[in-house]
Amino acid sequence: MNTATLPTGLRTAPPRKKAGNRERILMSSIDLFNQSGGVAVTTNHIAQYLAISPGNLYFHFRNKEEIIFELFEMMCTETYAVWKPARGLPSSPAELIERSYEVFWKYRFFHREMYHLRRKDPNLAKRWKTHIAKTMRLLQAMYGQWMKDGVMRRISDPREMQMISDTVLITSSSFLQFFESPEKPATRRSLRTGLEHLLIFLLPYHTETHQSAIRARLGEFRPVTQ
Repeated sequence: MNTATLPTGLRTAPPRKKAGNRERILMSSIDLFNQSGGVAVTTNHIAQYLAISPGNLYFHFRNKEEIIFELFEMMCTETYAVWKPARGLPSSPAELIERSYEVFWKYRFFHREMYHLRRKDPNLAKRWKTHIAKTMRLLQAMYGQWMKDGVMRRISDPREMQMISDTVLITSSSFLQFFESPEKPATRRSLRTGLEHLLIFLLPYHTETHQSAIRARLGEFRPVTQ
């Protein structure tokens, strides 16, 4: 594979004002991985895309795995910022899901290829497990806060709480790849569909007071078809 096989629009990286090569490598890698695949794109492709020498790239990163690992750390940081913003926790599951999907969209190659990337890099596999465990704790803590706020109904069975957490995390993180194929890349419309699916799933867990608001929100999605 060479630069000629990269998707249209990725022949040359757009200039990034006041960005050093390290930042340019990371940001451009996101573009390339999202469109061509984290497995298929090589460090040579990234260097050619940025019009820098491979040696310049290796000055900042020893290999592609280091780039991917740092991008994963960036995604984790942005995810935690969404879930624990300075102004307080998201006021509802819908708000949390919407914010999270924006981060998932930015780093969508991870959700499409994480299995293969983890098999290739044991360090990434270990870090991924830590991240999943932390997001699970954060989600359950937020559910507890939503119960206190009267948004969600109380759940006393820990197995049911685990099922909810698992379903929300699995669905939200894998939704884009479900709608993607080599012939049809995922679009932002898939985010809207994913939000609708999760809101329907969580509807019975909202208190009666808040179910009407969720139904009204779901009504906004009806004109859009997948």
